[in-house]
Amino acid sequence: MARPSLRVRPATADDLPALLALGEELRDQLLAGRGTGRSGLEARYAEALADPDRHLVVVVDAGPGPGEPHGMALLTMAPANALLDLPAVHMSHAVVSDRHRRRGAGRALVAAAAAYAEERGVEQVVVSVHPGSREANRFFARLGFAPLAVRRVAPVAVLRRRLAAGERAPAEHVVRLRRRPVRVRGTRGLPLGPSLEEEA
Repeated sequence: MARPSLRVRPATADDLPALLALGEELRDQLLAGRGTGRSGLEARYAEALADPDRHLVVVVDAGPGPGEPHGMALLTMAPANALLDLPAVHMSHAVVSDRHRRRGAGRALVAAAAAYAEERGVEQVVVSVHPGSREANRFFARLGFAPLAVRRVAPVAVLRRRLAAGERAPAEHVVRLRRRPVRVRGTRGLPLGPSLEEEA
């Protein structure tokens, strides 16, 4: 079956109900229903629509009229990472509705991000993907996206507990690891390299 023709256009205030539905789908995928409520999402999308530095786009069926959004993405300009002053287009909040998947909507959004980068003379596109989303990670990897950095998140309360537990640990409970000799067939059991204690 031939895929329908799609186009990507800037989101408008009229798209807000569809954006909220897509945002809730994304939140449910990533946070299992936790996080910002509908009113919080509405305020964030309204803010993004009004901000000239953020480019919120939707993918719709090609043809006349605005069309029903099948997916969305937020495009912004920022350095590729905190240490490199290389500009990049960042694609975040990318989601395709469950009922419109496997029809080319995700590829259309990535193509729009690439076009947005080319218009601005930028050579890199960075995408934010939740590490637990295997399908999304595979999709972006197939398109040539490689890991740039692993960002981990932890609640401050958890960090405080773990740090405090580490400060109270007595020195005698710290175990010094000793590497076991590695034996390879054909070497007559000779250890490959010294143990950590021998190196110290």
